Amino acid sequence: MNAMNWKILALAPLLVLALVILPAGAASAQDANIGVFDLQKVLADSKKGKAAKADLENSFKKMQGDLKKKEDEINKLSADLRKLASSGSAKQDDLRKKDENLKKQVTDYQALLGKYNEDMRKAEEKQLKPLVDKAVKAAGELARARGYAVVLETQQAGVVYALETLDMTSDLIKAVDK
Repeated sequence: MNAMNWKILALAPLLVLALVILPAGAASAQDANIGVFDLQKVLADSKKGKAAKADLENSFKKMQGDLKKKEDEINKLSADLRKLASSGSAKQDDLRKKDENLKKQVTDYQALLGKYNEDMRKAEEKQLKPLVDKAVKAAGELARARGYAVVLETQQAGVVYALETLDMTSDLIKAVDK
């Protein structure tokens, strides 16, 4: 089975549930008994999410500076090699050594970039996990308080459309910031 078939199979129970709960488009928000929220919007718009993003950006500035230095170094080596090669007076051995040095620098840069990407991913996960956990917990609490039978995160569940009255995102932003 291809990926599309799996998605259809995974969404089928939700679609059936929606058809049972929302007969012929005549359901109101109260009848729907479903809530939705956008976790990315909660993380992007909440005060704590913005603070976490700012902390992450500050911690990544050093990494960006290191990468910029390496890039500049590589660009200089590359320009020097082109200049030497075009001069016609360079020895093949000198060209080979400079080329090997350039390739090593590129390999080192790629390794550093990979390490920094992994470090950033881990830092982001560590920084945002408590906010995600808090948002999910608050979503459960809001759902119980409002009598919702189901709450869906719009991005992960693939929600294409939901009534604005079902959207809990702004309430979750407030809950995360408490």
